[in-house]
Amino acid sequence: MKFFSILLTLSFAGQAAGPAAWPDRTVRGANISVNATEEDIVHYAREWHGYAVRILVNSITAEEPPYAVSAERKARVFRCLDLCLKNNLVTVFSPSASFGNNDRFFSNERWLAAFQGFWREVAARYKDQGPIVYDLINEPYGPEARKRWNSYARELTAAIREIDTRHTIMVVPPEWGWPNGFEYLEPTGDENTVYSFHFYGPMDYTHQRNRGHMKTTEEQWRERVYPGFLQGEEWTQDRMRQEVRKAAAWRDKYGVKMWCGEFGVARWARGALAWTRDWIDALEQEHIGWAYYEYRGWHHMDMEMDPAARDKTDRGETAFSKMFASYFARTD
Repeated sequence: MKFFSILLTLSFAGQAAGPAAWPDRTVRGANISVNATEEDIVHYAREWHGYAVRILVNSITAEEPPYAVSAERKARVFRCLDLCLKNNLVTVFSPSASFGNNDRFFSNERWLAAFQGFWREVAARYKDQGPIVYDLINEPYGPEARKRWNSYARELTAAIREIDTRHTIMVVPPEWGWPNGFEYLEPTGDENTVYSFHFYGPMDYTHQRNRGHMKTTEEQWRERVYPGFLQGEEWTQDRMRQEVRKAAAWRDKYGVKMWCGEFGVARWARGALAWTRDWIDALEQEHIGWAYYEYRGWHHMDMEMDPAARDKTDRGETAFSKMFASYFARTD
């Protein structure tokens, strides 16, 4: 995602002035890969006037004792974070320790401690920089996450706050971060925390799956159309609003700030533009900012690639890019 209308002018207050605030304006952005090049990031920030990015790094720790993050992975992560901050982007960093087995992670005290140690290292490195946002874990899920995530989110928050009292923290609910996961989430009590959620419904349509795999037959692709009847349910703009309202209701109940950190649809899905527009409009109606998935990353959802061609991966101006340009031109 690119094309934001203004360069970031936000500056974070110093320690003495209190915590750094999440921007008052609507934070519209894009997910990027940790492998994004300097050219990618500069292009996003300068040519398209990018405002915010979210950097997702799954399974960042080793899965065996001592559950460390390798020096090579740290170097790649810090390189990307540094480049984004250098270009004045609101930079949301979202790692997970074990994306493939959350139950094993959340039931292992040594692993939990190691991941907390990594967050301490990140906070120590960036406490005097800005504008970074600490998104504690990407998409917690499973029985153990439902039981442990609230307490562990508070522990991670406390560990970061011992080092960095300035920067915003972000928390997503269990159930892969989807809106229904707010049923299991409690606020951490930290005043400078934003709560976030993700959405890709319905998955067979947005990911063009075939029995769980990321590949549809020609018949499946053609018969799946938005708006319409998908995975046994009617999907329309009203359904999108219902999903957003789940998050907005939780926000209103607790008086917190809310963001949608991930959403997207396979660009060649029939009705993909309408799906994306309806979802963003539902978010905007509830005054919730967002980050699309993604900018110069997974070719399924790359905005610069032809939305009508499943096998074409050349980048250029597209119907998607024109649509996003209209959203990013807003300065509210």
